[in-house]
Amino acid sequence: MEYVESFIRNFLSSGIFFLFSFLLIIPALTLHEWSHAWMANRLGDPTPRMMGRLSINPLRHIDPIGTVLLPIGLLIFSGGAFTFGYAKPVPFNPRYLKDQRKGTALIGIAGPAMNVILALGTTFLLLLAVWLLPAITVLQRADSGMIVQLAPLGILLARFAYINLVLCFFNLLPIPPFDGSRVVQKFLKGNARHYYAQLEQYGMWIVLGIIAIPPMLFGFSLIGIYFRFTAQLVFTLLTGIPLSAAF
Repeated sequence: MEYVESFIRNFLSSGIFFLFSFLLIIPALTLHEWSHAWMANRLGDPTPRMMGRLSINPLRHIDPIGTVLLPIGLLIFSGGAFTFGYAKPVPFNPRYLKDQRKGTALIGIAGPAMNVILALGTTFLLLLAVWLLPAITVLQRADSGMIVQLAPLGILLARFAYINLVLCFFNLLPIPPFDGSRVVQKFLKGNARHYYAQLEQYGMWIVLGIIAIPPMLFGFSLIGIYFRFTAQLVFTLLTGIPLSAAF
């Protein structure tokens, strides 16, 4: 009987955190896309505003595959330890921009910049909560005082911060149509810029290949290594808490 009760508690606990991990990605993606729309509108392009994308309503930005199926699939595949996703791209018309190259780069970088702001803000709240409310944010500390396991409130804050860092660095990949490619295009000219832009039609396949092929052929995750030296490293430097304490 105790085993059954323990199983039910663990199952409910895992299910609740699974749900929260999925729900945390919605505001992160929504504000990411809103930032693209806000920057385009600020630079003189009314296209996102006319298409209803200058909004923090998640329904304006949700993509059934990228915002729902992909994050849930990755959460299941990783046992709740890792997820990312994408929303519907914000359309903009470069012809409205005074400086098309600079404007396109600014619109592209606005999304990752918003994720950095969200990560920093959430990190501040996490550290403040750990300091003022350790009883409900910290579950276990090592003899050295280092946090080994966060409590539910700490886990949710830490995961939201980390999800935003993952979205930031994922979108900074210099592969069209990701945001990083908008910055790269600013420095390309002529045929190089043209051929680079043509990669956009294969962008998602390239990324899926980077994610799936190395583990199958070589037994290691290339995207996992990338996040280890970007999102995970930044998270640890910002919080002083090992990522394992939140997962």
